Amino acid sequence: MTSGLDHTVRLSRPADFIAIVPYMLGFHPQRSIVAMAFEPAADPQATARGLRFSVRFDLPDNSEDTPELARRFADLLTRNGTERAILIGYGPGWHVTPVIDAVRGSLSDAGIDTIDALRVEDGRYWSYMCPDPDCCSPDGVPYDAGTNPAAAAAVFAGYIARPDRAALAAMLVTVGGQDREQVRAATREACAEARSLLAAGGDHDWYHEGLARIAAALERTQAGQDLSADEVAWLGVRLSAIFVRDAAMTLIGRYDDTHIRLWTQLTRRVEPDFAAPPAALLAFLALRTGDGPLARVAVERALSVDPRYSLAGLIRTALECGLPPEAAAGMDFAGMADEIADKAAQCPDLARPVLPVGW
Repeated sequence: MTSGLDHTVRLSRPADFIAIVPYMLGFHPQRSIVAMAFEPAADPQATARGLRFSVRFDLPDNSEDTPELARRFADLLTRNGTERAILIGYGPGWHVTPVIDAVRGSLSDAGIDTIDALRVEDGRYWSYMCPDPDCCSPDGVPYDAGTNPAAAAAVFAGYIARPDRAALAAMLVTVGGQDREQVRAATREACAEARSLLAAGGDHDWYHEGLARIAAALERTQAGQDLSADEVAWLGVRLSAIFVRDAAMTLIGRYDDTHIRLWTQLTRRVEPDFAAPPAALLAFLALRTGDGPLARVAVERALSVDPRYSLAGLIRTALECGLPPEAAAGMDFAGMADEIADKAAQCPDLARPVLPVGW
């Protein structure tokens, strides 16, 4: 699920809604069905106002899965207080039409008004609700998203539409080449030093040291500087501790863009065995800022490393349940800082690195 654009973009024609979808999702959808949810219109004669969020699902491969998909759409939109929606299906008619019909039926049963239902394929769109052939030709209505004012406004506001979902996921692919070799060597050294400290026992302050390293990394990132291989390695090792990872969350609330850039960089540059914590942090930040597609690919990245990583699992559940960004944005992590620090002092084992097997 993706929240509405935070800039004013006027949408009035079907082509406008089609043009804006890729910028809300972060990529151009294919073989998908998208629902755009709106705030209720103040004027009963108006269609809608305030695009609140959009949600996308793949078209089901098997027709028997269509009723369940329709139910999920209705549940998600109902849970978020949606009263009016536009549906857009991407693909050939034989694939899109049964899904659109099923979703429209489920939304109607849930008391949600479908403003319009469209199908998009090869630069043309068809409306399932417009009976006027002069307005909506049976041969489809051509549109050019590249010249659409709504798309231009989204680009001007800084939104990006990647070619497809695979291109979005590629943002988190592990970096290779010389950087990989340097980070791998630095990670070996960091793990060796961490094992020595752990073996020595004592009162090494893992929590505050980890928090200081995270704060320093955020400052570097805010300044537009890349982290060194040593910094990446040590952050990967430190974030393997639950309370140090949680300490990173206490710094959320300021410079969310900086956090997203930092956790994206770390997800890509740490040794793959250490990628679950930064990927989960990235997923949470994306959820918080309303970037549902990025949150999903980040969750998938975290769970590909550790299928049982609990923070990633919780975020996946939140996404599947349609938790609105405002709920995550309203969490006061700064206010939890002292509580997490106290717990780290009481349970120091949870502030110590947990090195993956082989490291």
